[in-house]
Amino acid sequence: MSETPKGYTRGMGFIAPIAFTPANMVINVAASTLPVWAAATSYASGVQVIDGASRIIYRSLKDNNVGNAPALSGTTSAGAWQAIGVEERLRMFDASLGSYTERADLIEVQLKPGRVITDIALFGVRATSVQVVMIDANDGQVFDSEDVSMLRPSGNSHWGYFFNPIERDERLLISGLPAYTQATTIVRIKSPGAIARCGEIVAGRAVWLGNTYWRPSIGFDEFGEKKRDAWGGWMVTDGAYSDWMKLQVLVQGTQYERTRAQVVAFRKRPIVWIGARGVTALMTYGYLMGFAQVLVTHGISDCDLTINGLEITT
Repeated sequence: MSETPKGYTRGMGFIAPIAFTPANMVINVAASTLPVWAAATSYASGVQVIDGASRIIYRSLKDNNVGNAPALSGTTSAGAWQAIGVEERLRMFDASLGSYTERADLIEVQLKPGRVITDIALFGVRATSVQVVMIDANDGQVFDSEDVSMLRPSGNSHWGYFFNPIERDERLLISGLPAYTQATTIVRIKSPGAIARCGEIVAGRAVWLGNTYWRPSIGFDEFGEKKRDAWGGWMVTDGAYSDWMKLQVLVQGTQYERTRAQVVAFRKRPIVWIGARGVTALMTYGYLMGFAQVLVTHGISDCDLTINGLEITT
C-alpha cells in the first residue's frame, strides 16, 4: 500500500477466528469432572452434567429426568435441561466476552490448528504479562513476543507515575507471526502469585483493508436498567454492556470491490475488528452492523464501518 496520508493511521483490518477444541489445542487448565450425561440415568432437579462431545454443561430442570438428551433441549427435551456454557478450560474459545477461563499463576495453551496464524487478540485479560511463542517442527522456534506487559500508563505526570494506582490493560493484540501452517503457537498468560484470567483468545490470519481516518468514534451501550422510584431515588438492575466503533477507512480505489467482498463474507459472525494497529481502544470483537462506500475510479475510496461488540459482563 502507498504511503499513509496525513491524518490516517496505518493498518485497519480484521481477524476471522479459527475454531479451537480439545482436538486442536492443549491447555493446562483441568477438564471438568462433571459426569457425562447418560440416557439410562435419572437426574434430580439442579444436577449438572456435561455433554461429552460439545463439552457444554447442562443443569437439570426437573426431577426424574430420564432419557432427555441435553443437546436436544430445544426440541423433544424442551424444559428438561438448561445449557449454562462450556467447561471452564474452553471458555476463552466460546465466542463470548461474558465468560472466563481462570487458573492460578499461569494459563498456557498450545494451539495446533494446521492453518496460518498471523495475529492473536486477547480480551478480558487479568495478568501481568502475556507471551506468544511459535515453534515449527522443522525450523524450531520462529517467533517469540517475549513478555508483553499488561501495565497501563498511570498518567502523564511524574507524580502519577509513582503514586497513581496500578492499572492493567484487558485487551492485547500480538501481530507479525510468520505464516507457518503446521507450527504450534503457545500463548502464556502470566500472573505470578495471583489468578490469571482470559475471556477470549482469537487467533487467525489477519486481513488488512486500508487505513482509518483519525476521527474514529468509540463508545459502549449499557443494557442494565436504571430508573427512579416514586421518591426520586435511583434503582439499578445490573446488566451487560457492549462496545461499539465507527470507522472511516481509506481504501485504494482499485480495491473497493475486493474490500466489499471480504467484508460481506463475515457479516453473519463475530470477528475481531482492528481499527488501527497499536491502538488497543480501536480493537473490538463483534458484528459488522453497517458498511458504506464512496467509490472512485482512481485514487482513494472511503468506507464507513459500524461495528457492535459482543456483550461484556462484569
